Amino acid sequence: MDISSILGFIVGFGSIGLGYMMDGGNLIALWMLSAFVITVGGSIGALFVSCNPRDLIRLPGMMLEVFFKPKSAIPATIEYLVLLATKARQGGLLSLEKEIDASGVAVDPFIKRGVLMVVDGTDPEKISDVLNNDIYIYETDRTTAISMFDSFAAFAPAFGMVGTIVGLIMTLQAGMESPDMVTKAIGVAFITTLYGVLLANSFFIPAATKLRARMTMYRLEKEMIIEAVCAIRNGINPRMLKEQLSSYYILGSKKQQQQQEKPLRGVKGSKAA
Repeated sequence: MDISSILGFIVGFGSIGLGYMMDGGNLIALWMLSAFVITVGGSIGALFVSCNPRDLIRLPGMMLEVFFKPKSAIPATIEYLVLLATKARQGGLLSLEKEIDASGVAVDPFIKRGVLMVVDGTDPEKISDVLNNDIYIYETDRTTAISMFDSFAAFAPAFGMVGTIVGLIMTLQAGMESPDMVTKAIGVAFITTLYGVLLANSFFIPAATKLRARMTMYRLEKEMIIEAVCAIRNGINPRMLKEQLSSYYILGSKKQQQQQEKPLRGVKGSKAA
């Protein structure tokens, strides 16, 4: 679990509720189904118009993803890359194919793709171009998905204002003959705006920022792999490779180091965002 996301969500919404209660407010009064339907329903409808169905299906999963911290395996990946460099020095580049196909070993498909090109004798420049293209395709797809958060953050306050207008219309229709109806209409007018601003600034904008940061970390990890694979293709000394990649250790998760889980040899389908 991503503790910072969970705490941020609790603190953000909790502070608003606590501040409201400190002045004698009743939290139940902040819940209004009609206001929720106008704000959230209208925003979802706008998303259906602006996004592809394939992307919309991914939205719930990405919302949950914000609350789960991706596992960083950079230290383990570096050790595995150094091992590959050692094998290449001892048995030649062709021995790497047997190494990555060893039974019981989970290998990041990105590493496997690069190593197989090394075995095939592909030039380092071509290896770099192919793997960077894979990163570009991933980032393009990911950016499109994250843009839904930006869209929702823009739509929610707008539909909150729509709810405000609806509430004012209801107020004018009720006149002064129905005080209860006037009170309800004013509630719709203000609470829809609250919902829209709250959803945009307490969840969707911060979530988009976090997912983009994870995508940046993904690129850094994959660039490290490209650097290592090309170095192995050029016959680098394993000790030199480890020194070359040492700066990437800072990207490793402290949690992973503390847990000391069973040794990994590469990451199976590692993802960042």
